[in-house]
Amino acid sequence: MRIVIIGAGNAGRQLAMRLCEEKHSVVMVDASAQALAQAEAGLDILTICGQGSNPCVLEEAQVDKSDLLIAVTDNDEVNVLSCLLGHAAGAKGKIARVTNPAFLNGSEHYDLQKMGIDLVINQKHECAREVFNMLQMPGALEAFDLFAGKVMVAGFSVNAVSPLLDRTPAECDRLDLIQSVRVIAIRRGNDLVVPHGNTVFMRNDLVYLVGKRSDIADFFKWVQPDIEPFEKVIIAGGGDLGLMLAKFIENEVDTVLLEQDEERARFCSAELNKTLILRADALTESALEESGLHDKTAFVALTGDDEGNIMNCLMAQKKGASFTATQITRTDFIPVVEQLYLVNRVVSPYISTANAILHWLRSKKVQAASLLHNLPGELLDVIIEENGKIDGKRIREIKMPSTAIIATVMRDGEVVTATGDLQLQADDRVLIFCHPDAVKKIQSIFL
Repeated sequence: MRIVIIGAGNAGRQLAMRLCEEKHSVVMVDASAQALAQAEAGLDILTICGQGSNPCVLEEAQVDKSDLLIAVTDNDEVNVLSCLLGHAAGAKGKIARVTNPAFLNGSEHYDLQKMGIDLVINQKHECAREVFNMLQMPGALEAFDLFAGKVMVAGFSVNAVSPLLDRTPAECDRLDLIQSVRVIAIRRGNDLVVPHGNTVFMRNDLVYLVGKRSDIADFFKWVQPDIEPFEKVIIAGGGDLGLMLAKFIENEVDTVLLEQDEERARFCSAELNKTLILRADALTESALEESGLHDKTAFVALTGDDEGNIMNCLMAQKKGASFTATQITRTDFIPVVEQLYLVNRVVSPYISTANAILHWLRSKKVQAASLLHNLPGELLDVIIEENGKIDGKRIREIKMPSTAIIATVMRDGEVVTATGDLQLQADDRVLIFCHPDAVKKIQSIFL
């Protein structure tokens, strides 16, 4: 595919790197020659220096011949206008990243999708949803929803007290819980293991499963008996991301929001109903004491300062917080923070953006795909076509790649267990886990 990316920042470079790995032809446009030089140094791409919303620049990039136009600059107006001009020129797909929620929640008269933009995403909303799921599922390395929240994907590590340790699924003493979810993958060191009935769970395995939220919650209580749910969540930073997370979580658990700026703190107070707003600097010990931090507290640092976020988490750990998570905007920081175990979890707005964009790219029939942070694989949500190659076939009759597995099926709004005898029907939504190398094979089978 020929793909034009407007914006050579973190999000643009992350996308370009992944798209180049998949052998797509990438053209990158940015007004900064220096940013383009940095991107071009490590990637096999064509670069064009100029404003992405300039029709002459878009014409030079041959947007009219492009399969996809992705606008991910730091300017909402540039992103939106670039996509609208791309739509007028004939670009087949248009994706715009926006930071202002008004672009997502505008009236029907200003619906960007109706105006020709296929996907409009807000990276902070995506990131807040990721953290919310993380807090809802203590002990999960990753957790996120699919199928409008009816299905959850979660990953956890097998520790020394896990009832799964050194057992196959059939040997576990809670077969009811094992059968209520679907184990889709195991990361063992640097290896990806697609599980079967005789697979033995080993210590430090990273195990990923799919199921209903309630079933996964019950499974986690059993499989991680040493991890208790949080009684309080403290959010450092009342910016858009912190405010979105507080809105998600305040009805679930006691929530405190720390915001240093008085005007912003008042705004957050007006937007929230149950959250305690404290005008304080989270880097001070007095703020943590005033917020009531204790040993069953989750501390989440979501300011725009990466170094400050890390220090906030370290201080919260010192004060006894049982879990810390932070937003890191500089992607080169993430491996270092994770390798040094400075915090329990790191979230990146750029990874969240890439998740939302790459799913659209697979094809119009693939409704969703999510990159798993700790696993070299993807989740594809495929709709079965009427009279297609798979319509009417039983799962065991489908010759799946060895690095792919059908996780679950949604039929008429209900989750159906993906057993070998299940016969797939037209309009079924099938969730498939696969290694990135198997994506094209999956597409050839299902599309």
